[in-house]
Amino acid sequence: MKRLISIFLFASLLLSCAPSRHAIHVEMRHPSKSGVDLTGKIVAIVYYSGDDTRENTVSENIAIGFAEAIEKDYSTAQGSVGVYSVERKSGDYAVKDSLVNLVIQTDGDVVFLLDADLEDKNTAEGIPVKVNLYCYDGLDKSDAMKKFTGNTVVVAATQEELGEGSVTVGDRLADSFKVQWKHEQYSIAYYDSIRWYEALERAEQYDWKGAMDIWFEFLDSSDVMKRASAEYNIAVACYMLGDMDLADEWLKRSVAENDMPTLTEALRKRIDIRKAAM
Repeated sequence: MKRLISIFLFASLLLSCAPSRHAIHVEMRHPSKSGVDLTGKIVAIVYYSGDDTRENTVSENIAIGFAEAIEKDYSTAQGSVGVYSVERKSGDYAVKDSLVNLVIQTDGDVVFLLDADLEDKNTAEGIPVKVNLYCYDGLDKSDAMKKFTGNTVVVAATQEELGEGSVTVGDRLADSFKVQWKHEQYSIAYYDSIRWYEALERAEQYDWKGAMDIWFEFLDSSDVMKRASAEYNIAVACYMLGDMDLADEWLKRSVAENDMPTLTEALRKRIDIRKAAM
């Protein structure tokens, strides 16, 4: 009987040392549907021009619509996405080496090459257009040219509407390269004390650096669970601030200190996914 009581008391002490968990809901920024990340990069779009005036109008305005949509989505200044043209008869630019040269010539990081092919006959919906869009990101570790293909229609009855309809196509074309926002939930560990609550309040306000300053105070705690909890929380903060390497290091420290699988496993998956995409 005494042994059972002792075991029960020991188990109760272990449970009392475990942290409470608080869920924080955030809108997290994710790469575009295309997988191309334009965050913080200098972007240019180049379109083919030729002898066909109508095709030139469509190509130029698709490029303009694309550039304006990217500027708006990434909150960059108007005109920050450069729009250029190259003559179709001067050669085939839809190869990696040519796109690398275009990156250099436009003083950018990422270049898109737009090849818009108009059909001769109009339909009831408008002018059918086949679009080939080539992309080279000079900051992407893959060092590869990417190609995106699609068919669309430019709605236009007059020359003026041809330009406006083409801008609309460019805007739609940019959708695949816009940032995606997803609602996500993250757990923060805390204990019943003023400083832990203060850190939690800062985290709720997305003041991750301020919250970390408080969690750092617990790294020298004699309580191994509090140290592990603080290290886990710091890993979450680093993840939120976009530093995946530091998030990885702090999470490893937390696991080594005293693993809390219900907390750490979910964060580990998220860190690994983000690191693989970098």
